[in-house]
Amino acid sequence: MNAIVIGMNIGLLLLCCTLPAAASDHTLGIFGNANEDNIINMEDVTYTVQVVMEYKNVTKLADAKYDGEINVLDVTQTELIIFGMEKNLTYLDIFGKAETVNKPIERLVNLGWNGIDTTRALGARDILVCACGDFRSKLSLSYPVISKLPDVVSSDPAKCDIEMILSLKPDAVQTNLEAIWASGEAGQEQKRLFKEKLPDMPLISLNMREPDTLPENIRAYGYIIDREDEAYEFVDWFKGYFDLIESRTMKLSEEELQRVYFEYRRYQTKGSGDRYSHWYMVGGGRNIADDIVGPDSPLYSSVIDVDPEWVAVQNPDYIFIHASSQLPATERGYETDDTSTVAALREELMNRPELANVNAVKNGRVFVVDENLLGGAGQTLMGTAYAAKLMHPDLFTDIDPQAIHQEYVDRFCYIDFNVSNHGVFVYPELS
Repeated sequence: MNAIVIGMNIGLLLLCCTLPAAASDHTLGIFGNANEDNIINMEDVTYTVQVVMEYKNVTKLADAKYDGEINVLDVTQTELIIFGMEKNLTYLDIFGKAETVNKPIERLVNLGWNGIDTTRALGARDILVCACGDFRSKLSLSYPVISKLPDVVSSDPAKCDIEMILSLKPDAVQTNLEAIWASGEAGQEQKRLFKEKLPDMPLISLNMREPDTLPENIRAYGYIIDREDEAYEFVDWFKGYFDLIESRTMKLSEEELQRVYFEYRRYQTKGSGDRYSHWYMVGGGRNIADDIVGPDSPLYSSVIDVDPEWVAVQNPDYIFIHASSQLPATERGYETDDTSTVAALREELMNRPELANVNAVKNGRVFVVDENLLGGAGQTLMGTAYAAKLMHPDLFTDIDPQAIHQEYVDRFCYIDFNVSNHGVFVYPELS
C-alpha cells in the first residue's frame, strides 16, 4: 500500500502544483495540513513533497507523522488521511498541544453537552457509549436515544464516574474543558486530572463553543471521528448565516448598538469575553458590563456581580434572562410547551421596583432565552439570529430565526420536532 501511495505523489505533483490554493479563513490544526489552510487535500501532499525536496519552507503541520522529521513517511501519512486510511492522527487541542489518537474511533465517551451535540450534528451518534449529567433520562424529547445511554454523572474529572468510563471500553474520551481556560491554569489542571485518572486514554479536547474558533475545531473533530464531509457541511451551514448577520451588525455605529443587560442569575451578568455574551453582541448589542470590566480584567470572561442601582443607571435597552441557570431542564427548551415558568421568571424581573424606569422594562423588551439557543455550535448561531431580529428588525427583514432553528433541528439533530409548535426557547415569542 505504501509503495502505491508514494507512487501517486510523482504522478500528481505537477498537476497539484498548478491547482489554486483552497480558500482559507482558519487553520485546520491537523498534522498533515502542510500548507496550513482549512482542509487536507492533495495540495498538502504536493507541499510536503516540495518540503522534502527543499523547494518549500517547513511548516509545523507538515510533520504528519509527528516524529520531528519531514520525509516521505509524512507524504504517505497525509495521503492516508485524505483517503481515510490512517491508523493514528495527531492534532492540536484546545491548549495548542499536540495529541495523538488511534483510528478509527468506534466507541466514544463525550463529557459535556457541547461535545455530545457536535457528535450528533456530524452524524456520529452511533459511536457514543454514554451520556453525561443533564442528558440522563431528563431530556427524552431533545435526546430520545442519547438520554438512554449510561450516565457518567459529570464532565468534571474530580466527579465523573471513572470506573464506568473504563467499563465502557471507549477508544477515546472527549471533554470540553472550558474554552476560557484554554491558556489558563484551571484548564491545564483539568487536563492533568483526566490524564492522571485515565493515563492510557486518548483525550480529545477542542473548543466547540466560541464562534470565532468553531470552524477549525469542528473540522478537526470531523477528521478525528471520520466525519470530515459532515463537519465541512456543518461549518458551511453555520458560517453562511453567522457571517451574514455579522457582516451587517459590524457596520452599526456605537450609537446604533442596543445596550444589553444579560442576567445570568439574579444581578449577575457575564463579561464580553464570555461565550454567553457573544450571541447578542454579534446580533447588534453592546454589553453594559463593558463599562466596568475590560479585556484586561480577570472577570472579562467570567461571572460579574452587579448592583441593582448600577443596572438602573446603565438603563439597558434590552434585558435577556438566562433561563437555564435558573430553571430545570424539563421546564424550558425542547422538553415542555408550558410557558408559565419562564413567564414567572420574566414577571419577577419586570416587577422589581429598582428597574421600573429602565427602558427595557418600560418598553417590554425583556426576554427569557433558553440555553439551547446560546451555548454550543449551532446554538450560538440561533441565539445570534434571534437577538439580531429582536434588536434590529429593520436590518433583518429577510432573516427568520425560527426557520434557521428548524433547519438546525432537521439537518443536525435527528429528531422529529417542530419548533414553531413546540418548545419554549424565547419568551415572549417573536411577533
